[in-house]
Amino acid sequence: MKQTIKKSHLARCMFFAGLLAASLSSTAQRASVTADPELGSITLANETGFTVDASQVLADQAISIKIPVKNDNHGQAVPAGSCKVKIGLGSKLVLDPAFNLNSNSLGNYFSWSAATVDGQLQITGDLVNPLPANVTDVTVAFKVKASMEGNSTITANFLITNHNNNSILSDEDGANNTASLQYRVVGKVAPINTDKLELSLYPNPIKDIKTAMIKVVQGELKGRYNITLMDISGRLMQSNLVELNTVTSFKYNFGNIAAGKYLLKIAKEDATQSFLLKFEKM
Repeated sequence: MKQTIKKSHLARCMFFAGLLAASLSSTAQRASVTADPELGSITLANETGFTVDASQVLADQAISIKIPVKNDNHGQAVPAGSCKVKIGLGSKLVLDPAFNLNSNSLGNYFSWSAATVDGQLQITGDLVNPLPANVTDVTVAFKVKASMEGNSTITANFLITNHNNNSILSDEDGANNTASLQYRVVGKVAPINTDKLELSLYPNPIKDIKTAMIKVVQGELKGRYNITLMDISGRLMQSNLVELNTVTSFKYNFGNIAAGKYLLKIAKEDATQSFLLKFEKM
């Protein structure tokens, strides 16, 4: 009986010893790298590249958030999978709907995604390719627009995560991994179309008919819409309120209108979407 117990105890010891050896072997295979990932000061710029006063961000202005990303450490690249950059836009800014996150200058190194977290849009960059050594002048930039008036803060953090790599990164200086910028949005904020809808009118030009087809090239229409017909100078011709229940096309009757060029405005009743189509009646 005692001999059986001893064999069982010995077997357990050998099992755990094997686990420890495997763990130590795995750790040994992950090389230790010391580098200094760093963030510079956050700035704002307009579409022509000039600096925007953060205390006077105009509501209808498309701006870029610029954050220098650096790696100062004597020839050591930052390993892929060792870091993430998290940027919070604050409560008053959103991404420009037409902007592609991965089109920025660091798109070759970071894979970028965005999600709403605690009432603000958070942009996350996962380092998927090694960040070269001695990077000192590369700036990541995101195009944004104001979502409402008021004060808030942009925050950025260069996080050492070592989540998916063959090396263990040690940060030489953890004091330079954060940046922030307080800003103020002023003026009336116009609604931003975040649904990325695109409409077309067919046929165009219109001949010998009173009805045209409005088609959604991308997305769908759902809700109550004001449809306004104007001449090319913007003079109101007619206006109608229609209910559209998740449609990708609908017919609209213009009635008897004279030959000429016209504008058709399609605006959601809650002012979250607005489209302007130009057509001609022959």
